[in-house]
Amino acid sequence: MRPFRLHCCIPCAAQGTCWMHMPSEASTRAHSIGTRLTLLYTLIALVAVALFAGVIYWRLSTNFAAGHVRFLQAKAVELQRDLSDAGGDPRGLLAEIAKETAGTRLREYLARVISADGRVLGETPGMGGELPESWFPLATGTGPSSMLMQRRRAGNHDYELTTLSLSTTGTTQPLRVQVALDVTRDDALLSDFRRAMALAFLLLIPLLLVAGRWVAARGLAPLKRISSAARAVTPAHLSGRIPLTPPWPSELEDLVQVFNAMLNRIEEAFARLSRFSADLAHELRTPLSNLSGEFEVSLMNPRSPQDYRAAIESGLEECRRLNVLIENLLFMARAEHAELALRRERFDAAQASAWVIAQHAPAAAGRGIAIELEGAARIDADPALFRQALANLLTNAIRHSSAGGLIRVGLRIQPDASTELRVRDEGEGIEARHLAHVFDRFYQVDAARHRDAGQGTGLGLSIVKTIVDLHHGSVRLESTPGAGTTVILRFPAR
Repeated sequence: MRPFRLHCCIPCAAQGTCWMHMPSEASTRAHSIGTRLTLLYTLIALVAVALFAGVIYWRLSTNFAAGHVRFLQAKAVELQRDLSDAGGDPRGLLAEIAKETAGTRLREYLARVISADGRVLGETPGMGGELPESWFPLATGTGPSSMLMQRRRAGNHDYELTTLSLSTTGTTQPLRVQVALDVTRDDALLSDFRRAMALAFLLLIPLLLVAGRWVAARGLAPLKRISSAARAVTPAHLSGRIPLTPPWPSELEDLVQVFNAMLNRIEEAFARLSRFSADLAHELRTPLSNLSGEFEVSLMNPRSPQDYRAAIESGLEECRRLNVLIENLLFMARAEHAELALRRERFDAAQASAWVIAQHAPAAAGRGIAIELEGAARIDADPALFRQALANLLTNAIRHSSAGGLIRVGLRIQPDASTELRVRDEGEGIEARHLAHVFDRFYQVDAARHRDAGQGTGLGLSIVKTIVDLHHGSVRLESTPGAGTTVILRFPAR
């Protein structure tokens, strides 16, 4: 029977991959910062210890090697002197070498004397069996500084090998002396040092991991406090903040302040959203209630065509009001989400203002209000949005001006080349406690009176501010109760 293999043939609908081959959450989860800090701390400590141990080992090995060279050079000078004292007779040199190598010395060495024709004249007992002549390097000169050295291991001993060329005035051919310095003790010391360092590393790794974990935990403790404080912030409890005491580490102090500032903005945004939802519900409920009431009253009893026509006209007016409200909300939503493309161009602001004033002149004249235009300027802005902003300001000014009043529209160029638009009325003015909120959506200084009169939705000044913000300009309002209000828009030059 052929082996049976199961192949997954169902592709993932979203990503075109097989669900059987998708990596698990544990495999894609990154290591924690504490783990990374622990490993990094351990690695750095081990590297530092390794460098320290390496420097010590290097100093020991170089000192031993230099000591070997100095010993052999001194021995070359000593043997040369012994040969000279013996008048060039190798027997005297052999006797001196035998006497020195017979006992145990701090630096034991072996020696072999070879004549010019290659005959072994004498050597330390047992040397021939351990260190053959062929292992030694050739002599390159007659001075100690010209020695060549070679490392060899024989049995359980390590040797530094060299060949000396000795000559005196009494001899015609130099003698070759092969010297083997026993460096077993030095190599054993270095080997013990290496083993000690390896054992120290094995013991240090768990100790450093524990110490690193402790240090990382201490260092990350403030982050855990921040996390705990952040978890306490919920939609039902947005007033929670990260306490500024006790003092935070300097690296986290700015983070705490930025986080608290973000919480402030979130709380304000939630509050605005709640107010907006309540105001929007109220604004929609009023015209819908009016529509429903009008139609219910009309259907309660038979009525004349004129009465039905009046009811329909009243309902149509409420529909128009709802349509204006929805269009204004859509405009502000598109502006806030950068979906409204500006068509900026340079045009005559006085001409555009005169056109808007002409559109509002009948409504102003009906209340005996005059509108004057002062100044002239060319402006860099979107013409349609400029006219809409001015139209909203004039509508608001006419609504709040007393009969027979005067509205002044002023234009002028500022020193920074920006264009300033001023609209001043002589109405009832606004109390100081309302000035900070007049540009908020649905905010009305006397909401009940305006709603009962069917005047506006509280979005006019909000739209004006949105238009100015789209142009990266500024808007401010100055008002004195009983003396009128001035709204100042500034459009920057491109």
